[in-house]
Amino acid sequence: MLPIKNNIDDGINDSVRVFSAFCDETRLRVLELLLGGEKCAAVLLGEVSIRQSTLSHHMKLLVESGVVKTRKSGKWTYYSISESGVRYAEELLKRFTTLKDEVCTALYIANQIIIMKDGVFMNPISTEKNFTIMTDTSCDLPVAFIKEHGIEKLPITFDLDGRAHSEGYWQEISGKDFYDALRNGGVAKTSQINPETFTMIFKEYAKQGRDLLLVMLSSGLSGTYQSAQIALQDVKEIYPDCNIYPVDSISASVGVGLLTELAAKKRDAGSSAKETAAYLEEKKHSCMGLFTVDDLMYLHRGGRLGKLSAIAGSVLKIKPVLNLAPDGTLALKDKTRGRKASLELLTEQLKRSVNLDNELDAELDTVYISHTDCEDDANTLAEMVKASVNVNKVEVMLMGPVIGAHVGPGAIVLLFEGNMTRNEYEARFYGSK
Repeated sequence: MLPIKNNIDDGINDSVRVFSAFCDETRLRVLELLLGGEKCAAVLLGEVSIRQSTLSHHMKLLVESGVVKTRKSGKWTYYSISESGVRYAEELLKRFTTLKDEVCTALYIANQIIIMKDGVFMNPISTEKNFTIMTDTSCDLPVAFIKEHGIEKLPITFDLDGRAHSEGYWQEISGKDFYDALRNGGVAKTSQINPETFTMIFKEYAKQGRDLLLVMLSSGLSGTYQSAQIALQDVKEIYPDCNIYPVDSISASVGVGLLTELAAKKRDAGSSAKETAAYLEEKKHSCMGLFTVDDLMYLHRGGRLGKLSAIAGSVLKIKPVLNLAPDGTLALKDKTRGRKASLELLTEQLKRSVNLDNELDAELDTVYISHTDCEDDANTLAEMVKASVNVNKVEVMLMGPVIGAHVGPGAIVLLFEGNMTRNEYEARFYGSK
């Protein structure tokens, strides 16, 4: 087990994992069974009467907390209580129930679990707006916009070289430091938001009779949206009339942010959560995402490209141009040689997606350019975009670690609302429906 960290913020994710293991009736029943000795999954299934997939989810959380350990024997996995994990949990509980400077640290950690840090989930729920808009930290929206519109953010955690991080990471380290760590061989991984987190939040909104709209990272790239759906199904059994609307953005980075911004505008204009959710379900299909990466090996590690192709492409300075497909997955569409050519192709793709037949002088409201520590290239692309289409505003911003971990340093993403759907774009320019 990891040692207790001296700084509470540094150890917050470890603490949440441990305490969350005990915050569910099914997991407590499993722990009681394991107190009697090691048991395989088949025995546990018979005792707790749940589906195998549900048991697997609970056991994953217990093992990740360190309280339960596993042993493989043939096809079977056996589970037992981890003595070191229990001692660690005991040390945490003791630490967080010790008064310091007249402040109970236990209350602090409880608030972190409920609030998700830095106002991500407000308690009590704000009633200033007619409904709450919530998104996740993949959205890459500026902090000022989030605060101005009272948007709540849920943290998608990520690990960098084995250390867990979450919301507030950019307060501890600069974006350049993060991407330099990747350039120097650092490994970053992300973790989806689990159903238990959503269940806790949804129940609170349902109890208070507040409406909630969630704009989530693409289901084609993360299981977070599915977690929200699982939680909503469970909560509706208790609160069937709750008004909670998860929206699969089928986008990433500021593509999620773009839909969140559209949601804020609809809410401010007086639309209900249900009306806004329906509006986003329609709009999301014309939110275009086009991007290129600098190093093909990151796509290989993510399973998007074979190793030999990645190596050959790197040697030949091949730059792929990818789109967000209609189902929210990534689709490799074109390849160019050299950075300049890839930026030119991105600009051309943007131009043809907003100008249907080269007859209209199309106008765009906002084009977002998100980059992973390659600001000069991003600014160059911004100037190319301004010279190619009529656009009111081009915003260049640094991409956060949630998506940056998967595309690596040197990636550039164009996100905007086109004049055709992604399906129409695919059919028109690539012959697919």
